[in-house]
Amino acid sequence: MAYNDVIVLYLRISLEDADLGQDGKDESNSIANQRALLFDFIGQRKEFEGCTVIELCDDGYSGTNFERPGVKKMVELAKRHEISCIMVKDFSRFGRDYITVGDYVDQIFPFLGIRFISVNDGYDSNDCQGTTSGLDMSFRNIVYAYYSQDLSDKVRSGKRTKAKTGSFLSPFAPIGYRKDEKNRNHLLVEEAGAAIVGRIFELAASGMSVINITRLLNAEQVATPSQLQNKNGCYHKWWTGISEEKMWDKSKVLSILRDERYLGKNIYGKRVRPEAGHTQTKPVKQSEWIVVKGTHEPIVSEDLFRAAENKLRWYEQKDTTASKGHVFSGKIRCGNCGYALRRITKPLPKLFCGTKARKPDCGCFAEYVKESEIANAVFQILCQYVRVLLDDGMFECQAKANDRIASLQKQISAYQRGNDYFQEQKAELYDEKAAGRITKVQYQKKYHTLEAEQEGIKLQLEKRTAELSDLERRQADETPMEQSLRNCFTSEILTREMVMEFVDCVYVLHQNAIHVRWRFQKQI
Repeated sequence: MAYNDVIVLYLRISLEDADLGQDGKDESNSIANQRALLFDFIGQRKEFEGCTVIELCDDGYSGTNFERPGVKKMVELAKRHEISCIMVKDFSRFGRDYITVGDYVDQIFPFLGIRFISVNDGYDSNDCQGTTSGLDMSFRNIVYAYYSQDLSDKVRSGKRTKAKTGSFLSPFAPIGYRKDEKNRNHLLVEEAGAAIVGRIFELAASGMSVINITRLLNAEQVATPSQLQNKNGCYHKWWTGISEEKMWDKSKVLSILRDERYLGKNIYGKRVRPEAGHTQTKPVKQSEWIVVKGTHEPIVSEDLFRAAENKLRWYEQKDTTASKGHVFSGKIRCGNCGYALRRITKPLPKLFCGTKARKPDCGCFAEYVKESEIANAVFQILCQYVRVLLDDGMFECQAKANDRIASLQKQISAYQRGNDYFQEQKAELYDEKAAGRITKVQYQKKYHTLEAEQEGIKLQLEKRTAELSDLERRQADETPMEQSLRNCFTSEILTREMVMEFVDCVYVLHQNAIHVRWRFQKQI
């Protein structure tokens, strides 16, 4: 290894491993111990003298998920040929999915010219150049994969057991509460947040709508849940859209009004990860939630909570403006704040910025914009792109190909009928010979005539079939984007399918100006 070579030390610990060491359990997988082991390994070998060492760490990430910041950074460095060696404590630190680990070690890293060393496994890719990593490594990785799933199941079971005893297991306390310093699984009332929560319930119970509660909180500059979390020393990265300014919105107010933890209950298991390493979760039936009453001091009474709930239900039944699955659903945002636009359907579908409704001085457009006008504008721009492709001859060529395919299909059908006819004639000729109606010489003469004509038919059938297969193969090689463009050329209005296929996002700047971000560049 040359003097200027660069070594990456990759360290990882999952949330399941993070508490190992408590109650006298093993600490060998800690970040500090991994670091010490790897530096000790480097220090014992002269070949690594003078090498630059880069440390990449994924703290709190599952080994079955390879969408980790450290792994992604490491692969990028490898692709740019900025590193020459990757070193880990053992294969399980790199990953617990044995198939993916094998792909990296046997194919990706050798292709990029990267040396891979797993210290505790005694593995060095330089020792097995030209061969795979072997059965031993594959078996180890299979064991790691099963261990990861088993560990995940045990952790999940342990958490459910603790939840049934009333322990609070979420990493962050809801607004109005804080974690007890003496017992992190117990909640205590946080006075500033509790006052805000209580006021929201009182306003809702008095009949004030959620949007009016939102406006009032923003007008009075009441601290938002994320601001209260930061003030209390919890710097969780709450998503706030494009704007850095934090404000109340309907979802924040609704989440508080629907949260029964303010009645003194602990609720666990509302969502679950299907498998170990999955980042996405799926909802769980309410009947399967773990609900324990009286685990902490309530902020609101049962009567106040139900009164607010009844008013909330009344407003939700009254609200007929909400709609799902419209043509721009999930694809249209305000050009100023970046939030998704809201939609009303009566008397005509219109779009507006909800931020403007919550905070009038935010700088967003104030008008209601007709959905049909935006759809028409987007459709006209899309048609211009299609016409450009039409000028390039894409659709003329496709039309000619379609005509030729139709013609070939008719010809093939005719030749197949001809082939069947001659086959029947040969069978009838044989029957006549067998019955003694024609001589052997007559049979052979007529048979050879039929055979020659049938061979000519077969030759034409094979040629047409081969040409049809070639045309159909070329059509199958057409990109989905090209197929969609060809289909939308015959449409008269913008459809949901077109928006999903071609539009990345529509930004409304004001009533007469939009900006469309297309998906063309990546797919055509």
